Amino acid sequence: MKDKLRKFFKSTDFYKSMILIVAVLIPVQLSKYLWGTPAIGFSMALGVFFNSLTNIAGSVKHRTYGMLFSVGLTFFATLAMGYAAFSLWLLLPVLAALTFSISYLSVYGFRASLVALSGMFALVISFANEYVQLSVLEYASLVGLGGLWYSVLASLFNFINPKMYVEELLSEALDLTSLYLGIRGKLLTESINRSSLSEKLFELQAALSAKHETLRNIIFTRRKNSGFSNKMRRELLVFIELVDLLELAIATPVDYEEMDRVFKKNSKEILSFATFIHELAEQFSQISKAIVRSEKIVPNPKIATLLKEIDTTVRILSNTNNKHVNKAGVFMLTSLLEYQAVQNEKLKSIERVLNTMSLKNSLGSESRKDTPFLTAPDYGVHKLKSNFTFQSSIFRHSLRLSIVMVIGFLIGEFLSFQNSYWILITLLVIMRPSYGLTKKRVKQRVLGTLIGAVFSLGIVYLTQDTFVFGVIAVVSLAVALSFVQLNYKTFAVFITIHIVFVYSLYSSDVIHAIQFRIIDTLVGAVLATFSNLFLFPSWEYMTVDDLILEALKTQQIYLKEIYEKYRDKGLTTVAYKLSRKKAFLAMGELNAAFQRMTQEPKSRQKYFNELYKIVVLENTFLSSLASLGTYVRNHTDVPFLEETEELGRNIKIKLQQATALLKFKPLEDEIVSKEFEDAQKHVEEKFDNRVVYNRNKDQKSSSNSAQETRLVSEQLSYLSNLSQNICHRIEVYQNKKS
Repeated sequence: MKDKLRKFFKSTDFYKSMILIVAVLIPVQLSKYLWGTPAIGFSMALGVFFNSLTNIAGSVKHRTYGMLFSVGLTFFATLAMGYAAFSLWLLLPVLAALTFSISYLSVYGFRASLVALSGMFALVISFANEYVQLSVLEYASLVGLGGLWYSVLASLFNFINPKMYVEELLSEALDLTSLYLGIRGKLLTESINRSSLSEKLFELQAALSAKHETLRNIIFTRRKNSGFSNKMRRELLVFIELVDLLELAIATPVDYEEMDRVFKKNSKEILSFATFIHELAEQFSQISKAIVRSEKIVPNPKIATLLKEIDTTVRILSNTNNKHVNKAGVFMLTSLLEYQAVQNEKLKSIERVLNTMSLKNSLGSESRKDTPFLTAPDYGVHKLKSNFTFQSSIFRHSLRLSIVMVIGFLIGEFLSFQNSYWILITLLVIMRPSYGLTKKRVKQRVLGTLIGAVFSLGIVYLTQDTFVFGVIAVVSLAVALSFVQLNYKTFAVFITIHIVFVYSLYSSDVIHAIQFRIIDTLVGAVLATFSNLFLFPSWEYMTVDDLILEALKTQQIYLKEIYEKYRDKGLTTVAYKLSRKKAFLAMGELNAAFQRMTQEPKSRQKYFNELYKIVVLENTFLSSLASLGTYVRNHTDVPFLEETEELGRNIKIKLQQATALLKFKPLEDEIVSKEFEDAQKHVEEKFDNRVVYNRNKDQKSSSNSAQETRLVSEQLSYLSNLSQNICHRIEVYQNKKS
């Protein structure tokens, strides 16, 4: 609990909430004491709030541009709605048009979606302004000025403390890595729960890939723009090790079902591996906490001891004839041991880097190689054009939101709801392009609002002290803003409390405010739910094909780079790392889409079973690719066999055939089975010849070389079988659709 509190108070979310409160209080107080009216200060405070939504992790350039564009958008939205508000017949089409246009900006990605959200908030909150003390132009200008004021304050804080974002992201990445490894350990022993554990891995892999992408853009952009300091060098080294760790964690050097069969009577060896992985995962969690505490890393001595014990056990088994463990079992344990040993080396490297005060500039020569890894945002007009179709989930969402916002406004107006714009705010914050995400937000919003309302009601009955109300309003706002990205339900609880007690400072009718808050939230929740169900719904099965195609495409490139590494040896190239990054991101997006599908109504989970099998196979294929990539990177002395060219070619053809099937294209009449079988036979013959030679010459190193060659060929054969299965499953899937 203590660590959680420390992490919370040192988080960027907490600091951003403090900046926001300061940015709000200063203009409010100045307005009160200098101009004698709160209207100026409150208008600027709204601009502060709108613009704060865009202050998220990223490069200085992207964060600055995002906030400045938000300022311009909020000014325009406020101005347009202000002038349109004087006529209902003008207001409705303007509301619809602006809602669609602003929401449609989300096609440019996550940061753009937050900019759009700030504009939408400005649009909705304009309904709360009666334009008595300030004209439309004055009010809009003050909103824009408040946004600029917050941008300056936030930029100043980021300049003073630039490392905060990176440290927090590294800590979060370490926590996710710990969770991922922990589940990998459970997979070794919990055979019954493997299906649910695998689904959890899909979710974590998507989260890790996204976290790595954010870290990559921040670290590499900072290096590019401001040089290569010791601090940045340390961050980069840790990040590199984390990416390699993900490759190792994704890699599966053993077949779990085969492992169960081989070790069902002798599971203590597997338990020792599971214990080791648990300690490894726990140590990554401890490193995450140490970063938050700004403490030195304390190595875990159990890890080295366990690894040594496992190594001894495997050596004993390999040198004895154990009736319960065959040669395949020994080979399985040996492979698993090797992967765990490499993971341990990565762990020690991270510990060493974080505990070292000064690092040599050994990476200086690599500084110009960062650019390919940066994902440059594409803000071209073509994205607006290409998404302007019912095939686009963003287009559907924007059109759906614009219609529902008009309906929500009319309900509030004609039923005379108090603060009816709360309905629009509810719609704005819970409606998402997919039904699954909207459903989740609806539950969180409704439950959070009810909890906050009950708490507020209790306080109101206990005291009527306005000072207490003011303190609660400020504290609840700080807590709410700290949880806006972390936990939306908690945010909903405290923002409800804040709104109720702010309202109580200006009106004695607090009970009715609570009632209408609940009613407006429920109306908005019902509208959001039904609109996502019946109004241009976007179901995951509509877009999942494109994600599968992207996964297949990136995996083909990743395989090509792995094979070139195996054939040519040498250093790991930028192309290899880039192909790995793209393959991981593509699979992360596919996994995220499938997770969203599980949250949709059963009737809309079309082809669920077929897609589930494809997703599992795709994850297994990527896992095996990562295994092969890790192995050839760490065994540069493995002899290259020309016969394996055919193995790699067969995999490539099968993936191309899978792609063609997914696009409903006719397959190429290319027979590869005979060539593949011949290649496998030649590889086996060469392996057997090496073994005979080793026995005659008693050369241990050559024996190891033969075994390593055998392992590569077996992995390629396994990948070939997987690619065949992927091709078959996609064919079944397409036949089901047709």
